[in-house]
Amino acid sequence: MAKRASIYSVIVLIVVAGLFAGEYLLMSRRAQTECGFCRRHINPKAHVVAEVGGRRRNVCCAHCAVTEARQEKKPLRLIAVTDYSTGKMVSPDGAWFVEDSRVIACEHDMSKMDESKHAEQLEFDRCSPGTFAFSDRKAAEEFVAGNGGVLRSLPEVLAEAQQ
Repeated sequence: MAKRASIYSVIVLIVVAGLFAGEYLLMSRRAQTECGFCRRHINPKAHVVAEVGGRRRNVCCAHCAVTEARQEKKPLRLIAVTDYSTGKMVSPDGAWFVEDSRVIACEHDMSKMDESKHAEQLEFDRCSPGTFAFSDRKAAEEFVAGNGGVLRSLPEVLAEAQQ
């Protein structure tokens, strides 16, 4: 009888450990496709790895990371950014950033409801306008010519987080 109880205990432990391992894998996959700040889907062309206050996260765009750092009043460090033209992760140190363009980085229907479930105009969206990174300045300038926006360097983008 004691042998049977110990076998059941081992089986239960294995099942519980498997559930925890499965949840861990699910959460780590979600962290790569869902923004660590706004929980929106990460656009593969705008993906950023950022550190705000010492916590590293996958983020939907640099603008969302800047907004988080400003709201939390914590330092921001961009670790890697995705080149909008190629879709490849690059170092933010030599990248150029386009802000205030007509291109929307995040998928969002921009709707908001009041307490009585009536539609309201959204006045603030932490991700809009999106900030796009480019490893090549010429590509960034061409993007601005076609989509509007302002070209910025990394120090200019990081300075916005301190405002």
